[in-house]
Amino acid sequence: MCGICCVCSNVQDDQTVDWKDFIEKHSRIGRRGPDCSRSTQVESGCKGRQLFLQGHVLHLRGELTPQPLQDHHGNTLLWNGEIFGGLEIGEEENDTEVLLRELSASADPCNLLTTMAKVQGPWAFMYWEEKTKCLWFGRDMFGRRSLLWHLPQNRKEPFILSSTQIGDKEFQEIPSVGIYCLHFSDIQSEGCDLNIHLYPREESVWPGTLDKVDNSQIFKDRLGSGRSENSPLKFSMDTDLKFPSPMPKLNKALLNTDSDLEKKVSDDLDHKVSGSNAELIDDHQKYIENLIHSNEVIGKLADQLIDVLQRAVKKRIYNQPGLSLMTDVQNSADCLPDVKRSPCSQCKPHPVFSNKTNESGKNPSTDEDTSTESISSRGEEECVAETKTSVTCEQENAKVAILFSGGIDSAVITALADRCLPESEPIDLMNVAFEQQMKPSRKKGASNMNDPVADEQRWNVPDRLTGYSALAELNPRRRWNFIQVNVSLPELQQIRSNHVRHLVYPLDTVLDDSIGCAVWFAARGQGIIGNGAQQGFPYTSTARVILCGMGADEQLAGYSRHRGRFSEQGWQGLLDEVELEITRISARNLGRDDRIITDHGKESRFPFLDEEVVKFLSSVPMHYKANLDLPRGIGEKLLLRVCAAKLGLLSTSVLPKRAIQFGSRIAKMENNKEKATDKCKRLAD
Repeated sequence: MCGICCVCSNVQDDQTVDWKDFIEKHSRIGRRGPDCSRSTQVESGCKGRQLFLQGHVLHLRGELTPQPLQDHHGNTLLWNGEIFGGLEIGEEENDTEVLLRELSASADPCNLLTTMAKVQGPWAFMYWEEKTKCLWFGRDMFGRRSLLWHLPQNRKEPFILSSTQIGDKEFQEIPSVGIYCLHFSDIQSEGCDLNIHLYPREESVWPGTLDKVDNSQIFKDRLGSGRSENSPLKFSMDTDLKFPSPMPKLNKALLNTDSDLEKKVSDDLDHKVSGSNAELIDDHQKYIENLIHSNEVIGKLADQLIDVLQRAVKKRIYNQPGLSLMTDVQNSADCLPDVKRSPCSQCKPHPVFSNKTNESGKNPSTDEDTSTESISSRGEEECVAETKTSVTCEQENAKVAILFSGGIDSAVITALADRCLPESEPIDLMNVAFEQQMKPSRKKGASNMNDPVADEQRWNVPDRLTGYSALAELNPRRRWNFIQVNVSLPELQQIRSNHVRHLVYPLDTVLDDSIGCAVWFAARGQGIIGNGAQQGFPYTSTARVILCGMGADEQLAGYSRHRGRFSEQGWQGLLDEVELEITRISARNLGRDDRIITDHGKESRFPFLDEEVVKFLSSVPMHYKANLDLPRGIGEKLLLRVCAAKLGLLSTSVLPKRAIQFGSRIAKMENNKEKATDKCKRLAD
């Protein structure tokens, strides 16, 4: 994981600009790569044009490799990604070095396009090809890594590519529809146009639509919007040579009730039945268990999903320092038998305690002046309470953390992580809650001040309760660090204003604000241990890899809008909605989440968006993945619920979907009349 940027400037107009100094002072990109930084200048070969390249590295694989990385031919790579498959990476090799070697093998555009098409994993990159004087750049098809561009409005402005916003310049997220190439060899004289050529992904559509990218008029409208007539940028598209990396096609087979097999499945999944099945619906857990035993097809599909998802989790756990893929299967947890977990010994009812440092509305680690510098310098030593020391100093640190709401997505990922890691390895579970206003006591003369019960209840939001419920179903032999991340209103307002809003940008809705802030505090991993021997102690997670459950709802019909579409248009409407969800995921969520999480010098990894997982789920007919005739807590993400039950997560398997903004109670914390799609004024303050 890295923070990367490239500035293409007019040298004569920018003679006084020290881009290295400017970027360090006016961006948050350096926080993404705390291990090493480097910058270099590249002569474009065109009069008046110069490239400034800068990289900040978060070291997770092989030898620490500074970026930009340049070979002896002058080819230069900035790489923000992970290669989990497609190209062979030795255990001690760095994927940046391997990718540069592959890209430099030939200057033929086909080589670059086919090489990038092989890469499995999240990525954003910039590659300077010295021989052709071309700057290549782009993002993976899901947009799992942030890449923004600033499009100049006149010939004096620079063209900028960056992981995050720089200064107060306007940026946009680069559409994840293919690979872009800026041809400097086409620029013949000073002040000429910059020509950006798109090699579209095969059969790609514009995010949020089903409009084909190769439609020339839509292409011009999409990339040409917002630019002035004086802009030096010109866009073109290759209609012959395309990026051979298509999105997996969704299986659109409809439920065929004339088929005996399909009729049996329909009967099994239909809640409008009489007799014993109707009684089982009243007990959702028994219904799921009955489904496993009575429907062989969905049981086998669940086993296949567990298998492919576990491989995705394992790849994302072990590709980091201190954890290498074990070749001896006897030492791996892959073959742990499927057992139902007994209640976790660490999950006994947690006693109430008063976090007195929070009574003033301040988090112990947050000073009044929350500048970028104060955030950067904040460490575990500042998490020390008056009578307790931080447990991060006393025992082995966890190498893996999970954004853990206790919902089905995060719980399944956690159960699979438990299978992959030796039991001696602790795992951090980061659970965020925003302070709730307590109603005054009705007893005469009574007050909630200094009341430990009332203090604890301020943080008992839905995700905190479901988090403990799911924790009780996990392996009792592992040390789980359940981190209570408690956020007061003053701290939220301060850090959003000074910091988080710049990371959410260029997104700007109320929903972006709520999710962005919730994920930022959760990913920081700073709070109080809520379970086990160290319960009540301040704790800061030092894990650099964070597993996230994003991507499950889009593929398995987990949102309420899926029910609405199904209610109005049946199975065909649901299929169309899910297909649209997958095409727009790159424009909605993941670039924002990458900017938010990596701001802590940590890397987000999304097992549900592993290429093999997406391929598998796309191949499964919709009526096996979800049946929205069934009530909430069963019908949405039905296949994943069966997986959860098979993993021993019986209570968790029937929890209804609850978005993080509602589960953490950040939504409507400051304005209960807002709509999720409204522009958020707080992000503009």
